[in-house]
This record gives sequence, structure tokens and C-alpha cells, in this order.
Amino acid sequence: MRIVMLTNAVAPDKLGGLERYVRELAEALQARGDQVLVIGKRVRPELPLHETGHDGVITARYRVPSKRNPLFVPLYPLVVAADVRRLLRRAGAGREDVVVHVHHPVPALVPMLLGVPYVYTFHAPVWREILPERHDAYFLPAPLGRAGVALFRRMEGLLLRRARLVITLSRFVRDEAIALGVDPARHRLVPGGIDGERFRPAGSPAGGPEGPRLFTARRLVDRMGIDQLIEAMPAILAALPGARLRIAGSGARRERLEALIERLGLREQVRLLGRIPDADLVEEYRAADLVVTPTQELEGFGLTTAEALASGTAALVTPVGANAEVVEGLSELLVSSDRSPSAIADAVVALFAQPAELTRIRGAARDHVLPRFGWDSVAERYATLYGEATGASDAAPGRSRTR
Repeated sequence: MRIVMLTNAVAPDKLGGLERYVRELAEALQARGDQVLVIGKRVRPELPLHETGHDGVITARYRVPSKRNPLFVPLYPLVVAADVRRLLRRAGAGREDVVVHVHHPVPALVPMLLGVPYVYTFHAPVWREILPERHDAYFLPAPLGRAGVALFRRMEGLLLRRARLVITLSRFVRDEAIALGVDPARHRLVPGGIDGERFRPAGSPAGGPEGPRLFTARRLVDRMGIDQLIEAMPAILAALPGARLRIAGSGARRERLEALIERLGLREQVRLLGRIPDADLVEEYRAADLVVTPTQELEGFGLTTAEALASGTAALVTPVGANAEVVEGLSELLVSSDRSPSAIADAVVALFAQPAELTRIRGAARDHVLPRFGWDSVAERYATLYGEATGASDAAPGRSRTR
């Protein structure tokens, strides 16, 4: 198959969950023998507009206006649309042998307006993230905020309803898609993917006489729950005096988190690592006694949770979004009663109070997520859906990797 992935940005240009998902799915499909082109935005001016990766995946980058431009918000869709249109035409979008696979609503406007058929992986409702997560990235006058969100919600719903198929990574996001008007008959559930070769156990957890080592990898924005996890630490330390928390990730809330750590007197127990390389992320998962995902709002899949489990580490989550779906069936102890700091603290303490159960969870963790979340399995499922969307029979499997 010839597959065109249309997205916002792609790894390694940007290292978020969506960006990694698109790049790793493209790599897995390319490994099957498909031809994959990823069209994403140029996040830095030094990046080439066109390049081919070591795995054969081609990346084409579309131009975007500068965020320093006071007209950034109205200019953005116009500039993006013009460049994406050019790249789609060059890729042969609209031909029967080309599948257009959309991952983000803004560039998706182009194939919709051109009448090009597409499938849409709906990772999360972007309209719900515009103001709380992007308010410090560009200027948007307050009076325009609510109107802009309402308009974006209608646009996102229209894009979903026009798609041949709508794919979500969880039941939680499926319900969000249906709320935007998607016909359930056109919905398909395909879980998120993880690299089982990279995320795998190695040795024993680092915790010992000094106490358990907690870890989380999150963007430093409100909905990720880092504030609540830090606020849970005094209660955790009261029961587990040697506990330590390491936090990987960057974001606009770092200064506020640093102030919170200082105010609670946790400078020796809590460390903000900033953005860390992928290799260090793997080692942090392996070294941790427990990975905590304290999400407060919206969790489209729970990538951190799945990666931790694949690494043989127990993963504790809040009952928000798709988090609980990832640990479902492994242990009820892995889901806190609610998303509050006290509930998070209680769940952490309860888990370490049952060492035999914690050992069992670690032993079963990897098999819980693999091969079901492995990229080979996910890519084969997508290949079937591409055939369904285009009316073609599924392509014969090509080369395969252990993922």
C-alpha cells in the first residue's frame, strides 16, 4: 500500500505521545512492505522540508507562520492549508492506490475540502485542549477564546463525520468521538502501540532500604496532574519515609511546580528532570519501583502506563480517561479511588503494603501489554482497516519485526 500520514508534528521533531505514535506506526507499516509518507509541520526552521529516514519512511514538512506574528491564529490555517494541499497533490492523494490517514484536525481540513477520502485516528478532542494547554504559546484575545473553541469543536466534529472510518485508541476517546456525531458503525478501536524491544525489563528495581523510587513522565501542564502527585508526597513519605519521586518532562508549569516543591519542603525527595532523551526514559522506567500517571483530565491512551508495564514496572493510574483501560485485568490496586492527592497517596501506600501482590504485578506486567500493544499487531490491524476503508482486500503481510 501507499500510505500518507497527515499530522501536526512528528517525532523526533517533537517528542510527545501523538508524535511518537505517528512515527512508530509509520515505521511498522514500512516494515510490512508498505510505502509511507508522513506529512507534518516544520517545527524548527533548520529542519529540511523533505527527508528519508533510515527505515525508508519519508517525511515532508509543511510551513507554518511564526508564533511571534500577532496574526498567528488567523494566518495559521491559511498557510498550513496551502502547503498541505501542495504536498498531498504531489503524493497522489485521491488516487485509489493511496490511503490518506489523518491524525490531527488542522491539516485534515485540506483533504476534506478537496473531497479526498481519508481515515481518521482520533487521538483526543483537540478542541478541549486549545485554551488550557496553548494559552502561553501564542496570543489569543480573551473575548475570542470561547468563540474559537466552539468553532474548533464544530470543525472537529465535521472532520470526524466526513471520515471513511474513525479509529480511537481507547473506549474513552470512542465516547468523545460519538459525542461529536460519529456514527458508531464507522468506529474502530485499535489500541496504542509500544516498542516491545526498546521497553523491556532489565535487572531489578532500584528501590531498597532507602525506600521506593517513584517515577512519572508527563508534559508539565495542568491536566497531567503533576501538582497533585507532588501534593501527595507528604502523605506518601509519612508511610514510606525513604520514598523519592523523579519527574521527567517539560512545560509551562515548571516554575509553579518548583515553587510547590519548595513550599512543601520536598527538595530532597522530588526532582524535576526536565525533558530527557529516549534512552534515559527507558532506564527510568526500569529503575523505578512504581510509575505513577496522575492524570486529571483527558488521557487518550495511556502511553506512559503501557511503556512502564512493558518494562516490567508496576504502573499506578488515576481513574481518568483511558488510564484504567490499560491496567484493566492486571490488578485493582493499580487504580486510585479518585484523582485527588489524598487518593493518589492512599493508592501508592496500599500497593507497597502488599509486597507479594506488587511482585506478582511486576511478573505479569509485560505479558499484560504485549503482544496486544506491540507495533506488529497494531500495524496489521491498520492494514486491514485501510483495505476496509478503500474497499480493497487486505494487503499480504510483508516483512515483520519483533516489536
